[in-house]
Amino acid sequence: MAKTDRIEIKCPQCGHNEFEHPENLQENDFVKCDNCHFEIMLTDLKEVGFEQAKDVAIPEMKAEAEKLVKNLFKGFK
Repeated sequence: MAKTDRIEIKCPQCGHNEFEHPENLQENDFVKCDNCHFEIMLTDLKEVGFEQAKDVAIPEMKAEAEKLVKNLFKGFK
């Protein structure tokens, strides 16, 4: 089973994970990094977050699959 169950979206410029945003946030609104003040549209930030999540999840899933296959063939020596 994968180890990571939550991944915070990080600013694509500085890696900070807190953003300023309008009160009634909409998909086409801009958010601003609290640290470096980089501005990005929410829809684009979500895409960045998806890519960041893949960078974490795919290696974890690969490692789990390798363990599963290794354990599957343990008795076949």
